[in-house]
Amino acid sequence: MQEQFTSQFAIKFTSQWNPLGKSEKSAAVDAAVAIFEKYQDRVGLRGTYVVQGFQGHTDILFWMFGDHVEDIQDLQLEIRRSPLGAYIDTPHAFIGITKPFEFSEHPTSFAVGMTPRKFLCFYPFIRTPEYYLLPAWERRAVIGDHGQIGHEFVPDILTNGVYGFGLGDYEWLLTFETNDLSRLVDCVRKLRESKSRLYMQDEHPFIVGRHFDLRDALMQYV
Repeated sequence: MQEQFTSQFAIKFTSQWNPLGKSEKSAAVDAAVAIFEKYQDRVGLRGTYVVQGFQGHTDILFWMFGDHVEDIQDLQLEIRRSPLGAYIDTPHAFIGITKPFEFSEHPTSFAVGMTPRKFLCFYPFIRTPEYYLLPAWERRAVIGDHGQIGHEFVPDILTNGVYGFGLGDYEWLLTFETNDLSRLVDCVRKLRESKSRLYMQDEHPFIVGRHFDLRDALMQYV
């Protein structure tokens, strides 16, 4: 598996954004789009997601990936220095890295070029210390039970799991993609019955959004 860095970059428009005129907002959007285009050969944009209505702390979530974390960071710094950057806060930001899983060879959907789905559900999580002290055979059984439940929802739901150890506050970053929110609810509800829940320490925030092209997503707030 080729290692790549991933980024979930959340933005929230400040109260100073709404009073701006449409032409000024549109110009800020144009400048932001141009920055993404400048980096498009170094930073992939899996999707731009409008979170309105699902969570109050985030307006838009960008899901990026690239071979070099410096490129992802530089892109975000340019966004913060752009006209748009004067009117956004960053309630959440997560960096992960793709690595082979300990007990599974299941690839991340974005890494194998699967088409993005209409909706995203992203959440980071931390397992309890007790999980990592289990013998390998028992960890394999716990993850196997979890995977069997999740397999019931393939191909309706695509999964993307990456490592976050040492790159932030969380150990794992998980993204579901689906065209059917009802199936997402059924999947997440069913996974609550997995024995792996006994070893879950923290899993928030849950960020759900609808997929848009980059410009279209930003223009929802113009």
